[in-house]
Amino acid sequence: MLGRDAEAKLLESLLRHAAEGHGGGVVLHGEPGIGKTALLSYATEQAAGFQVLRAVGVEPEADLAYAILHQLLFPVLGSVDELPGPQAQALRILFGRAHGAPPDAFLVALSTLSLLSLLAGEKPVLCVVDDAHWADQPTLKTLAFVARRLDNEPVVLALAARADEGHATDLPHLRRVPLMGLKPDAARALLAEHAGGRRLTDGEQTHLLAATGGNPLALLELAGKEMPPEGTQEPPALTDELRRSFLTKIRAGYAASLPLLQLIAADGSGSVETIEKAAASLRIGADPLHRAELDELLTYDGARLVFRHPLIRSAVYHSASADRRVALHRALASAFDTPADQHRRAWHLGQAAVGHDEQAAEHLERSAAQAALRGGPAAAMAALSRAAELTADGSRRGRRLWNAALAAIGGGFTAAAVELLDRAEREPHLEEGDRIALAAIRATVAEFAGSPEEAMDLIKPWIPRALRIDRRLFTPTVAMYADLGLRVNRPQAWADLAGWLDGITPAPDDPRDAVLGLLRSACLARAGHDPGPRDWAVVESLADPVTMTLAGGIARQLGDYELSRRLHRTAGQLARANGSLGALAWNLEYQSADEIARGRFGLAEAYAEEGLQFANEVGQPNTACRHQGLLALCAAIRGRPEAAKLATDVLAEASGRNLADAMSYARRALGLIDLVAGRHREAARHFEAVGVWDADMPSDLAMAVVPDLVEALVRAGERDRAAAATARYARWTEHAAAPEPAALTARCRALVRADGSAHYAESLRLHARSDAPLEHARTELLLGEHLRRDRRRSEAQRHLRGAADDFRRIGALAWAERALGELRATGESARAPEAGVLSTLTPQELRITLAVGEGLTNREIAAQLFLSPRTVDYHLRKVFQKADITSRAELMRLVLAERPA
Repeated sequence: MLGRDAEAKLLESLLRHAAEGHGGGVVLHGEPGIGKTALLSYATEQAAGFQVLRAVGVEPEADLAYAILHQLLFPVLGSVDELPGPQAQALRILFGRAHGAPPDAFLVALSTLSLLSLLAGEKPVLCVVDDAHWADQPTLKTLAFVARRLDNEPVVLALAARADEGHATDLPHLRRVPLMGLKPDAARALLAEHAGGRRLTDGEQTHLLAATGGNPLALLELAGKEMPPEGTQEPPALTDELRRSFLTKIRAGYAASLPLLQLIAADGSGSVETIEKAAASLRIGADPLHRAELDELLTYDGARLVFRHPLIRSAVYHSASADRRVALHRALASAFDTPADQHRRAWHLGQAAVGHDEQAAEHLERSAAQAALRGGPAAAMAALSRAAELTADGSRRGRRLWNAALAAIGGGFTAAAVELLDRAEREPHLEEGDRIALAAIRATVAEFAGSPEEAMDLIKPWIPRALRIDRRLFTPTVAMYADLGLRVNRPQAWADLAGWLDGITPAPDDPRDAVLGLLRSACLARAGHDPGPRDWAVVESLADPVTMTLAGGIARQLGDYELSRRLHRTAGQLARANGSLGALAWNLEYQSADEIARGRFGLAEAYAEEGLQFANEVGQPNTACRHQGLLALCAAIRGRPEAAKLATDVLAEASGRNLADAMSYARRALGLIDLVAGRHREAARHFEAVGVWDADMPSDLAMAVVPDLVEALVRAGERDRAAAATARYARWTEHAAAPEPAALTARCRALVRADGSAHYAESLRLHARSDAPLEHARTELLLGEHLRRDRRRSEAQRHLRGAADDFRRIGALAWAERALGELRATGESARAPEAGVLSTLTPQELRITLAVGEGLTNREIAAQLFLSPRTVDYHLRKVFQKADITSRAELMRLVLAERPA
């Protein structure tokens, strides 16, 4: 610990804050021997009163799913039964204690958080992971998930990792602390403390410091070695020298045991029984393990045999020739002979294989399936990729690469998925169905993390063939094409779909066929034809949250908003129950947009913030950008000062990938800011930029802002352009089944006519049949302004008062202020709008409050929102303080009394 005062204080501070109920973590980065392990040991020594959980990463297990998590949680698995049922079952399946469907990675992460929170209820918890650069990716993602949620948990995560080996460990929300070499005074003190019988001169110490850069382990290892003479021009290669130093020491003291040490280094499991079996098959003596002859190099903690320093293991493993390593892995594969160890056996067979080896490839393929069952997409990806390398048959190799890409997408490894897809597509003997699936996978990658326009172009040529081969299998791909057509401003997509779906007779009891039926009805409706029967109830029996979300979007196109909401809500619940955060992040955009249309902006923000967080966690930058656009739109409607910057930032990001939908959210936000402020020409420019609204086939995104544009143009004195836009909007909405588009059409007509009173009355009548309070209030405001200019003061006051009340109730305070300004102009005094209690809550607090209103317990809310019960309790206390209440019953009454804004 010499020279590590700052790092020691940081660790002490983390432990102290955790003991007070506020967790956190740190990742110590640095080269081998720099002192990372010593600092972790110091943290463990200082953690009096903590429960300490430990794990050490090893290279052979870097791709074994949840290997590190198993090490960490093994001592406390007896507490799993105290978790909520789905979470307990997820961990039981993960660690081979139960059979069942593979748990989603984020359900595993939530279960881990809940288990740590449960343990921390008794005493604080310190989780220590050494050599975290060799930790498997699923564990690292789990720890990243946990790290983001430690603010109110007495839990500390302390990781140590090398920055240039293995997996990246710059985990969000964990402080990264790079460790540098010791300063001269600390280095000299270290040398003096460990000098032994020989004392270095000042010149030797200076030379040693220069050669080692103050690396503590290098200082101690090389202090007794003969250094190159001072003044030499040869710069020392520290890492290589250090490794050679280890090997020299091992060969000098343990030459007879080197074959055994090489076997242990190749193993990675640390199982003495396994090592002894493999040693026997190689005729290597294992007696030194039982005579304490290797204690200077190895340590045994009762469960695993590990090298005392990872550099020793690295040096020993690479001291074996390539042929020798093949023999070691083959022997280890034979030693893993129980069903529970088949994934390790397969991995060693893969490492031992040379050239094409179908038997090893099949073992790896089965191992990948097992890894998927354990929720380990990184392990499945690695196993399938290696299996493909060993496969001679091109068609089979392509199929394995395709499945590896699917695993990569499941794990959020976008770059790896693209590389695997490239390799798969180069295979000449793939079947047509496989090529369609490859195009769909690549389109999914492009939709979430690339170009949605490219995604649409990728699947368009394949859809007619997909419908012929297996229309039910490829229903999600067909529905995705329709969804992309809306997102990228390509209305031609509906004409394409109408042609492809013509002549298909969906089975009445098949939910996927029902989605195609919905699509065909939507195509007919958009072309001005009768969409046919409206009995689509079977679609609600879908079990896939992605297909269900897509179906909800189609139902909205048909004007069936209630079916759309049910589908989106159920899809979100399925995704939450399965822990499918990728599907949930995407689904929440639809729910947030719907809540904006319903004037429930607090809930819309809550969904968008949650979706933004999850999208970032699963590597969906496009989804994240769309959620930011929705947040900008909410902020603009609610009159928040940060709205313009949020929208500008979204435009800057979305324009780079041409995310038309995200840009439409941002441009509408900027337009509404200018519209409510009276900057009508500027507002019109923003609305017009959403799309080419006067094209022969205008896009949905452009048409959606025409009511805003008409108001801006009329106020800017451009009534002729407003009238042309109104006529086009009327043609676009004439076949709409829902009342809201007709209400907005009537409002537009009222604005462009000299006396629009009758059209205003028609608009309000239709608004009353819909659930769009913002637009209803805006129509009341415009009618009130029209009546005031007509000197019909008492009528104007009634409508303006109603508009102001509605704006205040839904939290659109800037619009409420505009209505109150108009009301004052009629001679009526009016107070500034006041927000309700629920509108003062943060999105997280609002989500929890609404869940309480549904009667859920803290544990049920925690499972739904991917939080720990302790965090839910913390936020509820904050809500009680803001609302000045003391019980859940009072909170439930408040939720019932005050509709969420």
